[in-house]
Amino acid sequence: ESSHDAFHEAFAAFPWEVLEVFSGPPKVAFTWRHWGHYTGTFENKYQGEGELIEMFGFGTAVLNDKLQLQDVEIFYNAADFIGSLRKEKTPGEVNVNWKVGGCPFMTTSETTAEKKFLGSRRLAAALSSLF
Repeated sequence: ESSHDAFHEAFAAFPWEVLEVFSGPPKVAFTWRHWGHYTGTFENKYQGEGELIEMFGFGTAVLNDKLQLQDVEIFYNAADFIGSLRKEKTPGEVNVNWKVGGCPFMTTSETTAEKKFLGSRRLAAALSSLF
């Protein structure tokens, strides 16, 4: 609750959206984005100037056979996000390694493992279109 209160003071609205889902139930893996215009204050001393602050991450959710949520794990780089609220980083310095549809902690160059992963996703998509 304390983090909710702190962010409520910094942002008038702070929407959260799922960007991409990588696996189906019972364990769902997904990427997400949180964003808002920093118009309020953070820690009663840092004032926003209306800049757009974005936070990206990934998570997993475990569902039961009725598709009810049983467990959630959320991962993100909290240091970059808090740094932008404290004016230690500009919004442009946060999430620079984030790639839509990929892991935010990978570099911007495509690795051999990533090429194999993307190839296997294309194959899976092609196979699923046959059924």
